[in-house]
Amino acid sequence: MTLLLAALLSPAALAIPREDVLDNAARYASHVWASSNANQYATCTDGDYESDYPPGTYTGLPYDWGGYVTLDEFDAQLDDGYGAGSHSWHGILSCTTGVDCSGFVSMVWETDHYSTSSFGGGPTSEVSWSHIERGDAVNDPGSHMVLYTHETDAGWPVFYEASGSAEKVRLNATSGWSYVDGYQPIRYDDIDDGPTTGTRGAPRDITAFPYSDFRWTAGAASDAIDSYACAPDTDESGPEVLYRFQAATAGTLEVVVSDDVGVDVDVHVLTAADGAACVARDDTTLSVEVEPGEVWIAVDTWVSSQEFPGAYILTATFDGRVGELEETEPTDDTGDGLEEPIDTAVPDDTDVADQGRERDAPRASRFTGDEEPGGCGCATPAGSGPGGAALLGVAGLLLAARRRRG
Repeated sequence: MTLLLAALLSPAALAIPREDVLDNAARYASHVWASSNANQYATCTDGDYESDYPPGTYTGLPYDWGGYVTLDEFDAQLDDGYGAGSHSWHGILSCTTGVDCSGFVSMVWETDHYSTSSFGGGPTSEVSWSHIERGDAVNDPGSHMVLYTHETDAGWPVFYEASGSAEKVRLNATSGWSYVDGYQPIRYDDIDDGPTTGTRGAPRDITAFPYSDFRWTAGAASDAIDSYACAPDTDESGPEVLYRFQAATAGTLEVVVSDDVGVDVDVHVLTAADGAACVARDDTTLSVEVEPGEVWIAVDTWVSSQEFPGAYILTATFDGRVGELEETEPTDDTGDGLEEPIDTAVPDDTDVADQGRERDAPRASRFTGDEEPGGCGCATPAGSGPGGAALLGVAGLLLAARRRRG
């Protein structure tokens, strides 16, 4: 199976929908790349530099102090022998590649390059914790910043970030609110709420086959379907992404969903956007005969003792003829009157009872360090450093090793 992931365009001064911001962040966190012998050293310095990435294949761009590159630029620089990543103690190097925390946020917002300090006087406005939305950032000037995705039902925050301690761009769902103590939520002035797709009111429409889509259920906008008639005892109460197409003639629909270890999403074919209308489902692959009419596909998150959301690739073929789709009616798919996504797994061994907090309560910073001019100011948390325990990462989709259930 081949999927061409679209490379990010150079930043432009245009309004960007929140959904596109999270799309961009997921691409950085799930980008698969190879480190070679040529990427182990920095040719522009005589200092003590060695890449954190021995030759091999990796997922998620490396952390690079002062780094600000598109995915195309990153791949080209690797091919040119740039060093893979760097840290603050290396200084800003012109011969290493990757992104740091503020470079990452600048890229996913598709704006010019700002540091954690210059964002405050740049294209952003402060917002209160009670009004933070997905795609906003949380900033500690001169130290670190993260991209906020959502808060889980258990009161746990989920962020995308370029982390020096984790040495990469990652989805961080485990650090809790203490990780951003003393930080200020900020909003890009040119962000737009925009369409929220993958819901009953705004499904991802399929107009031609073969079809493929790279997406994720972590932070998805819809959490409206919790069970399906084709497998009523299977808990699918995690967030889902909904697709639809119009079958002008009968035909065979084949759908494959690929995810990674630590992610478990299932695929369902429906005749309407309702679990009761399920006609087929499977853990990864299904083939089903469909009649003329509207056909829906739901990629939903399986739940056991916890949820298993994350990134996936969906591919589909249909040997019938595709017709035109009708407009859908707007709906609220979160069940709480908000469009904010919900539910990401919380570690089983973590006590979440104390994770709730007053959104506007004062907090003290736990980060230290000075900002490099033009860089990120992404200081490493006190007491940690290179080689620290890696936290939750986004799926390495193209190297998926599926965990199967009975």
